[in-house]
Amino acid sequence: MKFFSLLTLAFAGVALARGNRGNSTGTSTKSQCRQVERLTFFADLAANTTRLDRFTKNNATRAAAIKAKVAQEAPQLQAMKANATLMGACNQVFAVHAMERSCRQMAHIQGLERLVANATRLDKVTKGNATRAAAIKAKAAAEAPKLTALSGNATLTQFCAADRVKNQCRFMSRLQKEVARAANETALTAKFGNDAAKIQKAKERAARASAKLNAMSSNTTLVSLCGAQAKTPTNAAAASSSSAAAAASASAGAKKSAAYGVAPMAAAQILTLSAVLAGGFALM
Repeated sequence: MKFFSLLTLAFAGVALARGNRGNSTGTSTKSQCRQVERLTFFADLAANTTRLDRFTKNNATRAAAIKAKVAQEAPQLQAMKANATLMGACNQVFAVHAMERSCRQMAHIQGLERLVANATRLDKVTKGNATRAAAIKAKAAAEAPKLTALSGNATLTQFCAADRVKNQCRFMSRLQKEVARAANETALTAKFGNDAAKIQKAKERAARASAKLNAMSSNTTLVSLCGAQAKTPTNAAAASSSSAAAAASASAGAKKSAAYGVAPMAAAQILTLSAVLAGGFALM
């Protein structure tokens, strides 16, 4: 059951990193983190002429406006980055964002490869356009080395696997709520009144939701992981105090993946939780 244990630990890492979006530091800190992220994005953009030209579609006036805005906000960004407490909280949020971007990038490239490998589907997508099909194949080939690098990062693949499962758990939760609402005649009447047609449609949607839910519930591993997800925030909070120490040991390995957006802090969180929770999940 190594796969189950691996995903459970990764789930805990996701829970800890995501917890900083809604923890006791409050909305003000989250707002400041978003501001730091935005200011940093535009500062990096202004410093890269190639990216700036692409972003502005070679509009010199717009590019000049971005540079002026960056220069104006530079003191504010420097002051915020000098705030160690703020950045300690923000770095965990940024780590999750970076890992999520890498997950999306990996999924996109994998999708391209699956498309290229399926001639029938490729022909359907391109509507028989050989030139477009060739372009997609070239794109997939060009992205292959990047996919190899991303797939070779154990921290990232654990995170992405946990993130996919998390999304499935959320989907199951939504299905459960939809089925429960349709089974509540009082709630249906309160929402739709005596409109029998709307009530019937709601019940039909619930029937489809129930079928999907039953199919997903037959996956015992998924159900177990969804149950574990509800328990990980408490464990994650207990482990958060040691995440800084783990960051130092994880940073060397994380630097190798920096080009593809794998952040050290996220790696540290998963490594820390692996150490803390290994005993508890080893028997799963």
